[in-house]
Amino acid sequence: MGLINFLYDHKSLYLIWGALLLIEVLVLYLYDQPQIIFWDTLLFSAFVILLASCIKWFHWQKKLRQLNLLRDNFSSELLPKSQDQCEQLYQMIARNLEQQLITENEQDRLQKQAMLDDFGIWLHQVKTPVAALDLLIQANGRDPKMRAELFKINEYLQLMLNYLRQNLDKSDLVFEKVSLAHLTRSVLKKYALFFSEKDISLVFKGDDPWVNTDKKWLVFILEQIIFNALKYTEHGTITVTLTENELQLSDTGIGIRAEELPRVFEKGYTGYNGRKDQRASGLGLYLSKQVAEKLGCTIALTSTVGQGTTVTLRFPKKQNFD
Repeated sequence: MGLINFLYDHKSLYLIWGALLLIEVLVLYLYDQPQIIFWDTLLFSAFVILLASCIKWFHWQKKLRQLNLLRDNFSSELLPKSQDQCEQLYQMIARNLEQQLITENEQDRLQKQAMLDDFGIWLHQVKTPVAALDLLIQANGRDPKMRAELFKINEYLQLMLNYLRQNLDKSDLVFEKVSLAHLTRSVLKKYALFFSEKDISLVFKGDDPWVNTDKKWLVFILEQIIFNALKYTEHGTITVTLTENELQLSDTGIGIRAEELPRVFEKGYTGYNGRKDQRASGLGLYLSKQVAEKLGCTIALTSTVGQGTTVTLRFPKKQNFD
């Protein structure tokens, strides 16, 4: 296939050669010259054409490899040496387009950064009256239901901020050695009010594995799966099981329909439970999966209606603690 493409790309050379040979045959015929002259010319020109084709084949293959590299990862530094003025102009256009793309990407990044900064200011402004309301509730009888609702407001605000952050910069990761048991317990303490209000018991078992991960984003994943478990469990037990490279959280909640399981990690998908109670944004599990992939983890979910749901977070087997 490569040879056919090469011959097609250089067809003008071979067509001109063939045309010249035909002209020579015609001239020799008209002037009644011996045909031995034609055969000498044919052999000599064929040798020259073959030598030129070998050289062109080498350069053609080299250029083809460079262009294949450019197709997968474009960089003007990988552009092959131009052979004529047309190729120079094409390469100049390619460099201009590359520079334009770099400029547009930088402008897009700055716009997203500005949006995140503005949202951060707005979030701070919203959280200030929320914190004030929390103090007022504590001063007036510490109504647990009102405090729980305020806590949910904070969680959803933080969810939106993390949504913007994870779309802004994939390099915002700081890996460090983290005690999975200690970190999970600290996140669970945040939700003590919900465990108490719903009379849900907590079972914590397993090892105390250390993982190499980004602490901030791992906390985000844990918050999402714990909050979901509490949200859809009216009574019963939530069980956290830790093994060497795995965290498993099981609840005895309402469960998820089998036909909905393949879509639970889709962006904006709330399912029957979310639509029924209007308590879901469709972002929690989606973001958890996106963040888990950035951390090199996998997240899976199994569920049975009326029995509960189990979320499994698996960490890479090989942990680098250097």
